[in-house]
Amino acid sequence: MEDREKRITLWYNELEGADFNLVGKKNANLGEMIKGGIRVSPGFALTIYANDLFVTETGIKKELEGFLASLGQVTYESSIKASEFAVKLIEEAAIPAIITDDAMENYDLLCEKSGVANVPVAVRSSGAVSMPGQMETFLNIRGHEDLIAYIKKTWASAYYVEAITYRMNKGMGFLLNIGVGVPKMVNSRVSGVIFTLNPLNGDRSKISLDVSYGLGEAVVSGLVTPDNYLMDKITLSAIKSIRGSKEVMCVYEENGSNIKMVPVPEAMRAQFSITNEELLELCRTAKAIDKYYGKPYDIEFAIDGDLSFPESVIVLQVRPESVWAKKKAEAKTEKKADALDRIVSQLVTGVRIH
Repeated sequence: MEDREKRITLWYNELEGADFNLVGKKNANLGEMIKGGIRVSPGFALTIYANDLFVTETGIKKELEGFLASLGQVTYESSIKASEFAVKLIEEAAIPAIITDDAMENYDLLCEKSGVANVPVAVRSSGAVSMPGQMETFLNIRGHEDLIAYIKKTWASAYYVEAITYRMNKGMGFLLNIGVGVPKMVNSRVSGVIFTLNPLNGDRSKISLDVSYGLGEAVVSGLVTPDNYLMDKITLSAIKSIRGSKEVMCVYEENGSNIKMVPVPEAMRAQFSITNEELLELCRTAKAIDKYYGKPYDIEFAIDGDLSFPESVIVLQVRPESVWAKKKAEAKTEKKADALDRIVSQLVTGVRIH
């Protein structure tokens, strides 16, 4: 039987939420979403074991331990020295072939699955302990050479001063091995936001969708008037469809991760940005998320121009819906307070409570 603890790479569809000790939380959560029937961008993870193998085989771990022992008292100044020493060691070391061969083989397989030569990927840090914003993610990475270089940069980011200071403040150790996620960059033909309720009145029997061309920034930041749909959650029939003006779209610049705005051609503006079958698939996906997590969700999605339907319908991010959940919580709190006030006033005035 295969020992997953010693795997260099694991594909997202081999993972679940409980695997965070193998690949880090971001990677494990993507696996959990797939387990729940939620389609995410295809990709794989380099395991935490792979990072440990790298620092052990290259002698980095031993050198770091010796350097830390020589620093004496832990201060902010000594953490800067330790950071510079660690990052330099990692950036100058050659990754063992057992790791690079495995990573490149899986990258080639991802290119094959995507139907794109030198497919652009993100290279994302994924720690077993949540450390939001402390380590790096790199976008639009292409080819073997850059992939390996940015995997190393991601490992090194665990030793940036900010990350070290964060760990010191949390009482964690200096040495830290992390997982690395390598998902296909979504080539967003269209994207948008879904609520698994009606955001105007909190009606849970409805699904609301805002959709426009290009990357989701245009919709999320209100740069465009998107197409809007209000759907019946049970029958998946359209209650209302309003075609938006969709004047501009956000796209990535060639060979980079910067975003630029370009005008949408008149012919594309004059029609809805998604087909009926894409609309229905988005609604089915939204229902699956709502059911899996048991409460209304706010979902960011994209339709990938490189992939065939329905694999092209990709969930980018999910988070619990907050506006109506907060109103509901406030209403419950108010009721409790009213009841408590009544009981207290009755006790004060000597009225017996039955």
